[in-house]
Amino acid sequence: MEQFPHLRFVQKVVGRPRFFGGGDENEKSKENKQNRQKHSSYLSGKTININREWERELDEREVQGLPPLDRNFVPVFLQINPDLITNVFELENLGIEIISEENEGFIIGASLDGLRTLNEKISGFIKKEHGTGIVADLWEIIEGRNWKPQHILSEELYRKWSDIQDEEILQLEVSVAFDKPLRKEPDPSKQGGVTRHRKYRKEQEERDKLLLQRQDHFEQFIRYYGELTSEIIELEDSFACEIEITGKGLRDLVYNYQFVFDVTEKEEVEEFGGHVEEEQSVDFEILPPGDDDPEVGIIDSGIMEGHKYIAPAIRSARSASYVDGDSSTADHVLGGGHGTKVAGAVLYPAGVSNLPTPYQLPCFIRNIRILDGGNRLLNAFPASLMKRIVDDHEDCKLFNLSVNSNAASRTKHMSSWAAMIDNLTHSEKVLFVISSGNIPRDYIGYCLNNGTTFPEYLLKPFCRVANPGQSCFALTVGSVNPLPVDDDNWQSLGSLSEVSPFSRTGMGIWNETKPDVVELGGGLVASKSRPILVRENQYTSPELLHSTLHGGSAYGRDSVGTSFAAPKVSHIAAQLKKLYPDEDINLLRALVVQGARLPGDYFAEPTTESIRCLGHGLPSLERVTKNSEQRITFYNTNEIRAEEGHVYELKIPEELRSQANEYSILIEITLAFTARIRRTRQKTKSYLATWLDWNTSKIDEPFDHFLNYVMSSIEGEEKFYDPDERKSYGDYPWKIKAKSDGGVKGITRSNSSVQKDWAIVQSFQLPKEISIAVRAHKGWDRNAEAVPYALTVSLEVLNEDIPIYEQIRIENEIEIPVQV
Repeated sequence: MEQFPHLRFVQKVVGRPRFFGGGDENEKSKENKQNRQKHSSYLSGKTININREWERELDEREVQGLPPLDRNFVPVFLQINPDLITNVFELENLGIEIISEENEGFIIGASLDGLRTLNEKISGFIKKEHGTGIVADLWEIIEGRNWKPQHILSEELYRKWSDIQDEEILQLEVSVAFDKPLRKEPDPSKQGGVTRHRKYRKEQEERDKLLLQRQDHFEQFIRYYGELTSEIIELEDSFACEIEITGKGLRDLVYNYQFVFDVTEKEEVEEFGGHVEEEQSVDFEILPPGDDDPEVGIIDSGIMEGHKYIAPAIRSARSASYVDGDSSTADHVLGGGHGTKVAGAVLYPAGVSNLPTPYQLPCFIRNIRILDGGNRLLNAFPASLMKRIVDDHEDCKLFNLSVNSNAASRTKHMSSWAAMIDNLTHSEKVLFVISSGNIPRDYIGYCLNNGTTFPEYLLKPFCRVANPGQSCFALTVGSVNPLPVDDDNWQSLGSLSEVSPFSRTGMGIWNETKPDVVELGGGLVASKSRPILVRENQYTSPELLHSTLHGGSAYGRDSVGTSFAAPKVSHIAAQLKKLYPDEDINLLRALVVQGARLPGDYFAEPTTESIRCLGHGLPSLERVTKNSEQRITFYNTNEIRAEEGHVYELKIPEELRSQANEYSILIEITLAFTARIRRTRQKTKSYLATWLDWNTSKIDEPFDHFLNYVMSSIEGEEKFYDPDERKSYGDYPWKIKAKSDGGVKGITRSNSSVQKDWAIVQSFQLPKEISIAVRAHKGWDRNAEAVPYALTVSLEVLNEDIPIYEQIRIENEIEIPVQV
């Protein structure tokens, strides 16, 4: 049994949290209320023109024999008061289905009744009829269709839009909205529950019927111009697939199909190149994993399963190939393979040449091949592929995905690939560890030769995290440099533990912290002469295993990339899974981030640039999995519902708070959670069904005072607090803070589903207790479904050999479990 294990602490109070917000009525909306006739007439004129144009379009379609569209489903483009665009915002009372949430209050929608309900509300607004107040916040209705390409197409397709020819054949991915949420399923065991449940089942059947109708109609529309080239995948509020379509069909789809909200190019993954080194080998005794050890699924190019360093970790009967027409699970990639190198980095994160003997393998490896011998993803829709893999390997809960798109991720809607990973993470309780992606070598050279220095170019939009690394719930891993090289001709780009020159950076979509963490993935060297050349170097490359299918050494130093940083974090996750086999996956996410630390001065003074490049920093296996006399970690896993709060308390022993002591104490808190998602919305708090954040008491604020502040009621009893008294308490010097104008400029921890912050205080400043509240905010989920979370809290003495573990454990009356 580990001498200093993480300790589970107990939740003390459940109640209704106090939320702050609101404000004065928007001036523009107020003006519309004061000029009801004028505003209604203006909007009515718009709807008349839109209806007339839509009818004319449909009449022309009939004459031309184009695929039919329902006359009652009218596409609309609205601007709503942006203050109303919250996570619970809907337009059902206007008869409009939201197709896509845009910036600055703009909404792509579809009237489901030929604009009838909208017109009724606009007319009723003049007479102040009940339920028409929202019309004051309906600022604008945009006529025409010229707005659609810019809002629906990817940036690359929009650039090409005017040059696309009618006969041109395009390979695309299309996403279609279907926002028909169901209410909470009634409990048939309660009074009247059988009748309510029967009604719910009918509503469910009707929803399924409508979904099938929309999918069938979409498929008929596409078949007029081309064909579907993948199966359709379904998410909470939408569905998506890959298609082949003519340029003429694409224009019709974008301008006229009412429910499309996202059209992108078919995904192409990064290319990889390695080279074969001279044969070398090292002998040591390898012990297989324990029978109950976890298994990490390597979703990659296959693995050389007979490799002497890998074979004991492989259960070949569970291997699978998803490459069309190729059942082989071998790693056919030239230059030593790719999946083999990734698998080796999970098993041997520090390489094999200096290992003690015997060496115990940490986990099993499951070989899941999706890339062909050219390291390409062919004839596979990534979102659909992820679902197939998780469904087929339901006993595997950890997956390493060192496969990325070759371009920066988009920042508007979560991609179908990343959204499917989020959906699977929450519903199937699996963890994906994903590489952040690599910047092409020729782009780095171009920047250096044209005046953009390292690391300045890393902050350009082109270098943003690659799809699906923007996934909300995956652990996304960037890379840091090893020891630098500097000789007569070459020098490293960056110093030790600085971001690698090829590592794609954040922030993630909607300003989430991405990458989550970084690991050693290698570095690059640049020539000292011009033109500047950029290449790998033996001394800046991590030691990796090689596939010897095409000859060469069993291991070597010839490849760099975030592909090889990610599996080192998968190694840590596997060790955690071994320690906590039955805990929720959020505990693994929280502990990996909890044990990460920014390098050098960034730990004490994080900057926007350091968070964008390094996320929460480099995780230490020791900090992630265990403690010491100078460090103690508490955790809890739980479920919470919207508009619910959970409060925890951590007591600090008096002897540690003595005025006679003066040493630095690090306090770290991490919250990780997952929830259901919907793709048609933007921003984390609209994407998630329920979102969480955390808050703490102030320094010396008593537990009951904090409770009165953070909770509005407990068991029906209303709580009150004194704002002036609370201002008298000191604040913890949190580094990130909950607001973007607080700690690190432009960054807030509450934008992410893994929320870490840390503070350094002097020991004599420690209070009697630290109270932590987890709050669940209402999102789009009407059913208040419970969402899982994990909370971790650590205290550590910095740079002093002063024991605290046992004192704090005893003060909180927590027993160390005895392993039998």
